Amino acid sequence: MISRVRGRVVSAHPRCIVEVGGVGFEVAIPEKDRESLAPTDAEIVFHTHLVVREDRLSLFGFLHRDDRELFLKLIEVSGVGPKLALAVLSLHPAARVVTAIKKGDAAFLSKIPGIGKKTAERLGIELGDKLDDLVSAEEPEAPMSGGVREEVLLALTSLGMTRSAAEAALDRMDWSPEAERSVEDVVRDALKYASRG
Repeated sequence: MISRVRGRVVSAHPRCIVEVGGVGFEVAIPEKDRESLAPTDAEIVFHTHLVVREDRLSLFGFLHRDDRELFLKLIEVSGVGPKLALAVLSLHPAARVVTAIKKGDAAFLSKIPGIGKKTAERLGIELGDKLDDLVSAEEPEAPMSGGVREEVLLALTSLGMTRSAAEAALDRMDWSPEAERSVEDVVRDALKYASRG
């Protein structure tokens, strides 16, 4: 099983190609992750899952570990295949989907293309009590020290970055709010990182 890939993104559109050791892997990724990617010399980590079919091997990848974990839960549900699970994560953060499933919010889930009312209800029934180890909308994905992470994200978005791009930059930098660094320092490094693309 290929659960993690670290490599250089050589193409993000229309397909994501990640070069690892001279080999280019085609990785199916959520659209929200694609927005923050650009060809770059920097190595990027994808949390991946390999789907094996009789006539095809498909590698699905995510910039956020929570997205991969939710993807794995979703494809366990009858009627939800990898492509549909990827579509769910293309539209919404994992935290929002987890909250909807836990609350049995079929109205929200059925608005996602490909998910009808019955599938939405099935998600709530089959996964409602199996997502406690995943994030929820009421809890931040990472511990925040005095809201430092949020300050950094606000600063980056005010400078023109999309929120998803800013979050991806912080995640790929392996920066944590507990690090003893000023908001200005982290913003400066994030901008330098983004300019490489």
